[in-house]
Amino acid sequence: MKSLYSETDFKPMSLMSLLLSFISLVIVFYLLFTPLSAETRHTLVAIDTIICCLFLFQLSIDCYRSNNRLHYLKSHWIDIAASIPAIEVLRFARLLHIIRIILIFRNGEYFLKQIKKNRKEATLATIFTLLIILVSTGSSMMLMLERHAIDSNITNAADALWWSLVTISTVGYGDHYPVTFAGKILASGMIICGVGIFGMVSGLITSIVTSPHKHDHNNHDTKHLAELIEQQKKMMDKIDQLEQLLQQNADHKKGTQ
Repeated sequence: MKSLYSETDFKPMSLMSLLLSFISLVIVFYLLFTPLSAETRHTLVAIDTIICCLFLFQLSIDCYRSNNRLHYLKSHWIDIAASIPAIEVLRFARLLHIIRIILIFRNGEYFLKQIKKNRKEATLATIFTLLIILVSTGSSMMLMLERHAIDSNITNAADALWWSLVTISTVGYGDHYPVTFAGKILASGMIICGVGIFGMVSGLITSIVTSPHKHDHNNHDTKHLAELIEQQKKMMDKIDQLEQLLQQNADHKKGTQ
C-alpha cells in the first residue's frame, strides 16, 4: 500500500484534488460519450481546462516542497500527463490518483495530524472544496429546475455556470435569475453559502496577516523566560558559594577551638 503514495501526498489539499478528479472524470465522460450542443461542449471544455490548471498548480507546489524533486516528478508523471489541457482522454489516468488519495484517507490519524499541522492550508482547501461543490451542484440543479420553465433565462450550461459564479460571489448582475419557486430557494441557499465562504476568506487573510506578530510575541516570551532561568541559575550559584563560605568559616572555628 505504501508504494502507491509518498509523504508529499499527505496534504490537506488532497481533499480538493480528490473532488476535482471525480468532477474531471464526469466531464470527460460527457465530452467523449454523450452528444452535446456546441455551447455546452465549449463550457465543459473550459471547466476541464480550469481544473487542469488547478491540478498543475498543486503539483507544482508539491514538487517545490518535496525534498527530492526529481523523485517526485518520476513518481507523479502520470498525474502530470493527466493534467494536460485539451487532451481529454488522458484524464482517465486520474483513476490512479483517486485510488492513491482514497488509500491516504484510510490512514485517517496521520491525515488529521497533517490538517492540525497545516491549518491555513486546510482552511484554503476547505474554501476551494466548498466553492467547487457549490458551483458544480448549484449550476447543475439550477439548470434542471429552470431549463423548461416558462420565461426562463437560464437555458444552457453556460448560463447556469455564470449564474452560480455571480450568485456565490454575491455580486448579482441580474442578467440571469431563477423564475421558479424551487430555483429561488436554491438561489437563496447559494447566496447564504457565498457570504459564509467569503467570511472564511476574510478570516484566513486576517490570520495570515497577524501570524508574524504572534510569532514575534512568542519569540519575545521565550527569550524572557530564558533570561529568567539564567538569572535563577546565577542566584543559585551565589547561594552555593555563600553556603560553602559559611561552611568553611564554621570548620575553621571548630579547628581553632
